[in-house]
Amino acid sequence: VPKLEIEKEIELGNEDYCIKQECLTCEDYKLFWVAPRNSSELTLIKVSPQPVPWDFYIHLKLKERLNEESGQFCSCYQYQDGCIVWYQFINCSPLQDLLQHSVFITHEITVLIIYNVLTLVEKLHKAEIVHGDLSPKSLILRNRIHDPYDYNKNSQALKIVDFSYSVDLRMQQDIFTLTGFRTIQILEGQKILANCSSPYLVDLFGIADLAHLLLFKGHLQVFWDGSLWKLSQNTSELKDGELWNRFFVRILNAHDECTVSVLRDLAAEMSGVFDATFQSHLDKALWNIGKLVSPGASLLRQDRQAGLSQTPT
Repeated sequence: VPKLEIEKEIELGNEDYCIKQECLTCEDYKLFWVAPRNSSELTLIKVSPQPVPWDFYIHLKLKERLNEESGQFCSCYQYQDGCIVWYQFINCSPLQDLLQHSVFITHEITVLIIYNVLTLVEKLHKAEIVHGDLSPKSLILRNRIHDPYDYNKNSQALKIVDFSYSVDLRMQQDIFTLTGFRTIQILEGQKILANCSSPYLVDLFGIADLAHLLLFKGHLQVFWDGSLWKLSQNTSELKDGELWNRFFVRILNAHDECTVSVLRDLAAEMSGVFDATFQSHLDKALWNIGKLVSPGASLLRQDRQAGLSQTPT
């Protein structure tokens, strides 16, 4: 893998790109913002020490099995000691960044994120793929302010950038334990996991945990009331509290239902709130987020800090 340094260049697709900033560091990979020469259009590269490009494999299988151009914004560069996956979505931010500014996570933003995750995972399950780690670090939020031509529907707001824990169940049918999925590791100790009889249910619990993080700023906590698994937290005080109550009851109690149907039904119910008023509030919330956690805003803060540090006292 080429040595990556901030403000140094790397060749991607026969063009030189400048590495602008490291935006996320995880155990198994790093994300960097890069931009072409004389341009402010930032895209993401994921750098992994694993020479097997598993993310790219998943993208190819999704494209093949769903007959969609799911891989058109994704390229892979393989080396002896690792690989680089280039996500060509303009000016995106890791969802992890947004959670650090939870005051800006409005009801509309939460609905938008969960709606998108439901539709994305529905596609994965149709293709017989389980994600296994639907956490904020695995997702990026696309910024409609800077990317207007490729963001014309609410269903395009979110993308998955990490498939490290994913399993292709069409090729790997001998899954006897679910403890290898990161979602199971995060929710360790929750009694509901004892009823997790299918790998597909792991992703439903992952979506429930993500929704819980966005709504209550903490990981999923549930209890058995004698007939259903329910949240320990009270949803009645939330905006559209009844919507969220139905969401959690359904997603936590899917049992032997087809997860594709469950995900489709939940996404349809979520999309029912996308009226003109909702859209107006959503646009305002996304604008505020764009000013705070977009790549351009982050780099501007970095430049200002660098300028202040060089100012003589």
